[in-house]
Amino acid sequence: MGRFHHRLAHMPTQEARNGWWNLPIWPAYTVKEKETSNKDVECEDNWEQERAFEVADCLEKGNARESSTEFLQPLRRSSKLWRFFMVRSEDRTEYRLHTIDGEFLMFAKASVENRRVDFFLYNPSKNYDQLLDLNRPPFTMTYNGAKTEWCLLHNRCECCQFSPKNVSCARVGSQQVAFIRHTRESVGGGISYCLHVRIPGFDQDGLRLVWCPMSFGCNLAEAHESSEVRELVSKMPTWNSELQSLVLDFKDRAVDTSAKNFQLVQRKRPDNLVCQFAKQGPRTFLLDFAYPLSIVQAFGVALSTVFWT
Repeated sequence: MGRFHHRLAHMPTQEARNGWWNLPIWPAYTVKEKETSNKDVECEDNWEQERAFEVADCLEKGNARESSTEFLQPLRRSSKLWRFFMVRSEDRTEYRLHTIDGEFLMFAKASVENRRVDFFLYNPSKNYDQLLDLNRPPFTMTYNGAKTEWCLLHNRCECCQFSPKNVSCARVGSQQVAFIRHTRESVGGGISYCLHVRIPGFDQDGLRLVWCPMSFGCNLAEAHESSEVRELVSKMPTWNSELQSLVLDFKDRAVDTSAKNFQLVQRKRPDNLVCQFAKQGPRTFLLDFAYPLSIVQAFGVALSTVFWT
């Protein structure tokens, strides 16, 4: 038929060429403020000064990647999904996102003990990894104990990054990039893992909103869909009685059976596919997505499925 169908796992569930160029805040979440000593401020200033010299050196070599906001910009509109792929380490703690041409984009490191995934702009396997500080990730995604709610944060808020630390949103959770909720639903004879994703919307001029806790009275976990919030949901699979499995249609993309495979559509436009993620090999996964998603949002949603089996 010219189409690749994918069988979801036994517990059935659910190209990018270069064309362009917040700790969780749960509904009951409270933040304990910490006093910042003069010594801490001095150490921070010293770190920033030393790093400035390293960045300047890497800039001369064309290796610096300091602008995290580029990874927050939605991909330009296209009639097709932009194609990427992800590679997972053997111990399942490190993940690298690449363009379809193999260009490195982002590195993520998961910590089960701390219930978080940290995202970095530098590839630790390259020679310019002196700018990679594993203690200062540009983005962080944390999750609750049940692994059903995930919050992706930008640790360098675009609104607060130049404000004094005592009045920045770092004290109350950091800039929110995405909120992801997992559920499970019965479909035919199987159980499907489902995603409900909220991301910041756009203003009247079509500009991306910066969801800063100091500016908004609620967080993405509580917000309702509006011009300020976009909602994405899982495209539901269908039950195939012959295969005795749930099936999703990835069209011209060859994929392997995996519980992690999913597709996302806009809630108000269920025929508009905006993201798909699927296993292609023992440690490789395709990740295709389009507007209104950004690189880090799509990468974060894909990594929220690490516990799906």
